[in-house]
Amino acid sequence: MGSANGLTAINGKQPLFSFGLISDVQYADIPDGRSFLGVPRYYRHSIVVLQRAVKEWNTSKRHKFVINFGDIVDGFCPKDQSLSTVKKLVDEFEMFNGPVYHLIGNHCLYNLPRSKLLPLLKIKSFESHAYYDFSPVPEYRFVVLDGYDISAIGWPQDHPKTLEALKFLREKNPNEDKNSPTGLVGLERRFLMFNGAIGKEQMEWLNNVLQEATKLKQKVVVCCHLPLDPGASSKEALLWNYAEVMNLIHKYTCVKLCLSGHDHKGGYSLDSHGVHHRVLEAALECPTGTDAFGYADVYDDRVSLYGTDRMQSTDMYFHPKADL
Repeated sequence: MGSANGLTAINGKQPLFSFGLISDVQYADIPDGRSFLGVPRYYRHSIVVLQRAVKEWNTSKRHKFVINFGDIVDGFCPKDQSLSTVKKLVDEFEMFNGPVYHLIGNHCLYNLPRSKLLPLLKIKSFESHAYYDFSPVPEYRFVVLDGYDISAIGWPQDHPKTLEALKFLREKNPNEDKNSPTGLVGLERRFLMFNGAIGKEQMEWLNNVLQEATKLKQKVVVCCHLPLDPGASSKEALLWNYAEVMNLIHKYTCVKLCLSGHDHKGGYSLDSHGVHHRVLEAALECPTGTDAFGYADVYDDRVSLYGTDRMQSTDMYFHPKADL
């Protein structure tokens, strides 16, 4: 699979803009290991994947920005190295000649509390929230969700959001180890500690942003570390309240695409309302000499993702009925 990976420009039409993307680098200066499912993880090689990505993005000189979809450092990173390792990875991203937008993931929060993490990632936030939006061109808006808004990780232990998450997990997951899906059936298997939810305030914010985007006739790309559609993801990787979030999104026709990480194998689906869901393949799972990163060309009627090597290319045309 080459970097162009089968997609070709249609009618020579130029995109409105392009951007680079990568997810789940999960670097750590430790020997290679395996996930709990036995999938190999290449902790030291992943930073090389990132370096190659930045070099390629810079060489093309056409990408308006880059988005990192979360988990830049792995949870197995020795905790006395967490701060320096996060800084090291941020510095690699900063080598890109343009803006870099970061999402937070569970592995980021295993390493540093929000109060230390968000300033390093240059996420300007109110009360340590990591959701925000930006508009790279008048026709488009990107909405970055904080999937660990309600979470047992990242907030202080006595924080109301931590307590709410722990209460939720006690109700939904009977296992002593709250990262174990044993005995959970079907979509219940998402009720794990390494996932999280979007809280009431963030839902209200999202509603307001989508209202504004609709008035401005903007198309919206939603970005969240945690996947939002079961068709694109393992059940164990979904946002706890993905259905609530998608019910809100489906009230509007402006959202065309949801991009996520977290589920390392990657995935794609087109939901019942014509919204595309693309879960990105993880940089962490690239053996030496292979890559998983890409870029997207954004048009008025589609987003074309060009994947490198292990990242699949995906042409995502917008559903015409969604604009009615």
